[in-house]
Amino acid sequence: MEKVKRVKRKKLNIKAIIILLLILYLIGMFLYTIFTMKIKNIYITGTHLLTDNEVISIADIKDYPAILQISTNKLKEKISNLELVEEVNIKKTLTGKLYIQIKEATPLFYNRNTNKVVLSNKKEVESNAKYLGIPTLVNYVPKDILNDFIDSLKEVDLDIIKMINEIEYCPDMSEDIMIDEYRFLLRMNDANHVYVNIINMQRLNDYESIFATVGDLKGTVYLDSYNADNIIFEAFLEESEVDEGGTNDEAED
Repeated sequence: MEKVKRVKRKKLNIKAIIILLLILYLIGMFLYTIFTMKIKNIYITGTHLLTDNEVISIADIKDYPAILQISTNKLKEKISNLELVEEVNIKKTLTGKLYIQIKEATPLFYNRNTNKVVLSNKKEVESNAKYLGIPTLVNYVPKDILNDFIDSLKEVDLDIIKMINEIEYCPDMSEDIMIDEYRFLLRMNDANHVYVNIINMQRLNDYESIFATVGDLKGTVYLDSYNADNIIFEAFLEESEVDEGGTNDEAED
C-alpha cells in the first residue's frame, strides 16, 4: 500500500505580522507627519531696507504652510519680484525651519531725468521714503556711460555715497577735443567738490582721509587722474579773492 504523505501546514506567526503592521504604520505616520509639517520658524537675513513682512507677504507664506509642500524655486521666483532683491537663497529643514537669505540691491542715486531711483542692479524704481539720503543725478548721461558709472559706484562704500549731494556728468573737454568722457563732478554734503572718472571711482573710499589732511579748507579734489598717486586739491577762493580775480569756477577752469 502506498503511504500517504502528510503536508505540514505552517502556522501563521501572528506576532510577527502584528509587529510588521505596526512598523509600517509608524513609518506611514512618520512620513505623513513630515510631509504635512507646517513651517515653525522663518529666518530672513541680509535685509536692510526690506521688512520681514514684505518678504513673507510676497512669498505667500503668511499662514505657515507645510514646509515640504513649498517649491524652493517658486519661492525664489516670488521673492525675486521685490525690486530690492538682487539674489535670494532658500534652505528648508525637516524640523520646520525655513531660511531665506537675501542680497539686497543698493539704492545709489535719484535720477532727476527719469524721476526714478537707480539701484545697484540697474533697476529704476519709484522714489519713496525708503530711499532718503541718496545723491541726485542732475543731468543726462549717455546710457552706456551710465551703466558703467553704476557698476563703478556700487563698489564705493555706502557711507561715502550718502555724503554725496549731487552728481553731474561733466566730461573733460578742451575746446572741441574730448579728453575724458567718463568724468563726473560730485558736490558733497560738506560743500566740497570732487572730480572723478569711472576708472577711479573706488578712490572715493579714501574721501575722508584725503580731506583730513587739508583741515578746515573747502575746495575741489581731483581724483580723475590716471595716476592713482596723483591727488590735486584746490581750495575755494575767499570772497575778496573772487571779487578781485573772477569767479571761483573760472579759477578752477
